[in-house]
Amino acid sequence: MSAPVQPAAGPAVRLPVAVLAVLATVVVALLAVGLVVRLDADRLPSGPPRDPPPAPAEATEFSVDSARTARLQEFSVTLPGAPFGCGDASTPPTGFTAYVGCSSVVHANYNAAGNDWSALGGVLLVGDDLVTAGDLGATTKAVFDALVPQLYSAGDRYSLSKVSDGDVQLPVPADRLSSRLANVDVRKKGLATPYDRLVVVVVRLESGRHVAFFSDFPHDGSKAALNAVTTSLNTISLRG
Repeated sequence: MSAPVQPAAGPAVRLPVAVLAVLATVVVALLAVGLVVRLDADRLPSGPPRDPPPAPAEATEFSVDSARTARLQEFSVTLPGAPFGCGDASTPPTGFTAYVGCSSVVHANYNAAGNDWSALGGVLLVGDDLVTAGDLGATTKAVFDALVPQLYSAGDRYSLSKVSDGDVQLPVPADRLSSRLANVDVRKKGLATPYDRLVVVVVRLESGRHVAFFSDFPHDGSKAALNAVTTSLNTISLRG
């Protein structure tokens, strides 16, 4: 019987070598990719720093929608409804940088010059010169004192009585709200109004600015007008 034929050694050796060669190529390629990724990742932190995105511009004017809601930054209030008429933002009084005002005539043509005596109200952005940093009460007094001589002309004979602080309670954090109230006793020829009730509420915003709501209401104004301004006062709020 002849010896069994042994298979040739060549093909048995060549196939594993080819497979190993392919695998080695794949491993080298993966290592190369990994190295590139690693090097790129390592380079990123050492690159030039990127500028942070610009902060949004701070609102410095009131926006008023069709429902009479006035907003500035996180502050909002619904301005008095009828019989009050409210205009667009107008030139602010001295000491303030933005203003939206409302009015309702109480006594039309009360004197020979044909002047009207009206209930007034609105919101103002307080100028920095009236602000005492860290003292909301002092800021409120400064706002109040700045408003009075601008609500009444130099020819008006008036005096203040029943002045009080902190009487207004609203759903606003106590450390961000302050108020000052007074009767403004008026003596003008032909005017039946004995006094106006002046209410000033100041709210500190997160930006450090201050917004003031005010109402100057004649004692003999209509009940409808009084309800309108009282309702407006109670809509003051801060968005969280």
